[in-house]
Amino acid sequence: MNKNFQNAIEELNNNIENLVKNNEEELNAIKVKMMKGENNMSLPLSQSLEDNTYQKHDFSDYIRKGTDAFLKKSLNDANENQGGYFIPPKVAVQIRDMLKFLSPVRSIAKIITISTNSIDMLVDSKTPDAGWAAGSDNERNETNTPEIKKIKIPVHEIYAKPKASQRLLDDSQINVEEWLINKIAEKIAALENSAFINGNGTDKPKGLLQYESEASATRGFGKLQHFCTGANGKFSAENNAIDILVDMVCSLKPIYAKNAKWLMSRSALAEIRKLKNTDGVCLWQPSLSEATPSTLLGYPVVMDDDMPSLVSGESSVPMAFGDFYSGYQIVDRQGLKILRDPYTSKPFVEFYATKRTGGAVVDFDAIKLLKFSEN
Repeated sequence: MNKNFQNAIEELNNNIENLVKNNEEELNAIKVKMMKGENNMSLPLSQSLEDNTYQKHDFSDYIRKGTDAFLKKSLNDANENQGGYFIPPKVAVQIRDMLKFLSPVRSIAKIITISTNSIDMLVDSKTPDAGWAAGSDNERNETNTPEIKKIKIPVHEIYAKPKASQRLLDDSQINVEEWLINKIAEKIAALENSAFINGNGTDKPKGLLQYESEASATRGFGKLQHFCTGANGKFSAENNAIDILVDMVCSLKPIYAKNAKWLMSRSALAEIRKLKNTDGVCLWQPSLSEATPSTLLGYPVVMDDDMPSLVSGESSVPMAFGDFYSGYQIVDRQGLKILRDPYTSKPFVEFYATKRTGGAVVDFDAIKLLKFSEN
């Protein structure tokens, strides 16, 4: 082979290798910039939660000093008249987890996240029928078809306005990010959990106790089933308390029973803890470890102070039983916002945090109520 030709081929190969190497270096540089959010290639919200050290520092600087390097200002939509800044993903996840820990209903209900202002849930009001075929040539009788109902769950704005002195924010020994997360979660959890129980559905979620109820197991769609103790504020002498509780448990369909829980107020729990069977054994069994909840008739007990108090002589619904994960749907709008306000409450700095959430019963067979009333 001609020597000049060999040299030309070697030179061409070297040029190709150098070109590939340069392209790889440029691609790696672009990837690094995208991970850092440079050149408008990526917003911090789209980054991995594991690679957010700079986000954490910038968010902390925003809390302490008001610098807004951690995020771009949010755009307003037709339904929003407030601006603000989206809280970084890591902080939002921490607030979400804290809300689930603090809110009894949120800890047992089903939660979905949406990007719109409402969601339509399609549910069956009747179970479809089926039948056995008597033979391959025999006529099949028509079976009942399910009736589809639509339940619309809008999200409503909920806000928290914790405030702190500038002196506290300037103290480098205080973890202001953790302080703010706890304050926002505490205030929002208390308000939304109350709505999940007693909310009327106007500018807030519709609570499970705001739905109509009947004693009949064949009630119409949109109504919960309730059981009565026979006396206002207590179990009547005629009706055995154990029998009523057993009836509630056995009224739940097997599909819901495997994930069923008791939800009750503190005063109702005090009354339940006094119940004993004929052998003198308490129906309520205490938890033996953090991983094992207290139980009533074998089902976990969740205490919720937003359930009505049990008052002697007064009718109330302080207890519920069922599969709340199937029965109650919580809807969260994606994103939490925060706005720092150092002017309104001088010498304090206010933090105006907002989120949107909704809730409604979506399966009326999954939850049963216990009314401490005569009828």
